[in-house]
Amino acid sequence: MTEETGTKPAAGARLRGKTALVTGSTRGLGRVIAEWLAREGADIVVSGRGQQPVDDAVAAMQALGVRAIGIPADLASPDDAHRLAEAALDAVAQIDIVVNNAGMSISQSFWEVSDVQWEEQLNVNLRSPFIIGQHIARHMMEKQIAGRIVNISTVGVFAAHTNKLVYNTAKAGVQIMTRNMAYELAPYGIRVNCVAPGNVPDRPGTREPAEMYPHWAAQIPIGRVGRAEDIAAAVRFFCLPETEFTTGQTLLVDGGMVSYMHET
Repeated sequence: MTEETGTKPAAGARLRGKTALVTGSTRGLGRVIAEWLAREGADIVVSGRGQQPVDDAVAAMQALGVRAIGIPADLASPDDAHRLAEAALDAVAQIDIVVNNAGMSISQSFWEVSDVQWEEQLNVNLRSPFIIGQHIARHMMEKQIAGRIVNISTVGVFAAHTNKLVYNTAKAGVQIMTRNMAYELAPYGIRVNCVAPGNVPDRPGTREPAEMYPHWAAQIPIGRVGRAEDIAAAVRFFCLPETEFTTGQTLLVDGGMVSYMHET
């Protein structure tokens, strides 16, 4: 585990005094989500698979003027998911926000999926968010924290991705889990919501071919592919004090992609 401390953001940050655990926050959507929460004043618990990427992300959060700690974890392992949650709770006074962002998929037809591949995808995308949510929810209940849990799903729950059956199945479970968690935790003041990203190819740390963007954009009514910032804005929305009456919801952020029948 690593720790960095910096000066606090300017007065007026809406998440000042909060601490957010963001899984998969060393790159991609998770990194941008963590940065957006940090800019609102939240201290950040960074997590990712490798020590060096975690250290780099911690330094980036510190440069934004918030405290940050880093805990490497491989969420394909349920044991690591338990360890991450426990280590985070040991390291900070309290956790107010959890963003279950870490995810992965293996592209292949469903008849080719092995038991090992099934288990890995279900563990990362569904079981680990459940485990982490369970640990942090107990913590929030005990400390009477009106916390926020935000899970990340996918547009593939609404319209099938090619060769992504296991990933989409796991993410559908995330959406159902979100609703059930929201119902059970509402009496304790804990809000649970979900963000389902659409086509967001241009993510920091990824290598999607830019020449494909116009082809993908042609299938999206808004006329462009998504950006990591589009998803970070939705996550931030669910974490702000103004949205305390919203829980159990999945916000589809896809530029209108699944709202119409694409004509070929």
